[in-house]
Amino acid sequence: MNPDIYFVSFMIGIGFTATVLHLIRVRKLREQYALLWLALGMLMIVLSPFPGIIDRLASFFNVDYAPSLLYLLAFIGVLFLLMHMSIALSSLTGRVIKLTQTLAMQEQRIRELEQQKLKIPRIFAQEAAERAEMDDRAW
Repeated sequence: MNPDIYFVSFMIGIGFTATVLHLIRVRKLREQYALLWLALGMLMIVLSPFPGIIDRLASFFNVDYAPSLLYLLAFIGVLFLLMHMSIALSSLTGRVIKLTQTLAMQEQRIRELEQQKLKIPRIFAQEAAERAEMDDRAW
C-alpha cells in the first residue's frame, strides 16, 4: 500500500484524539464517556504507522483477509460503546423518574402549605368580625 495512506490515517487518528481531548476540556464530553473514544483514537494512532500489527493479529486468529479482522474489531468496539451508552441512559432514566416523583411530592407539599396559609387569615378575619359584633352588642 501507499505510505501516504498510512500517514493520512495516522493524522486522522491524531485529529480524532485531539478533538476528543478538546471536547473533554470544554466540558462537552465527560471523562467517563470519553475513555472509549480515547482508546479508539489511540488504537488508530498505533495501527496506522504499523499495519503489520493487523497482519500478525489476523494470522494469529487464522483470518485470511486482515482488513476483515479490523472490521470485526471495529464492530465489537461499537457494540461495547452502545452497551456503555445504554447503561448510562438506563441510569439517567431512573434518576429522572426519581427526581420527577420528588418534585411532585414537593409541589404537593407547597400547595398544602399555601392552603393552610390562606386559611389562617380567614380565621383571624372571622374572629375579628365576631369580636366587632360582640363589641357592638356590648354598647
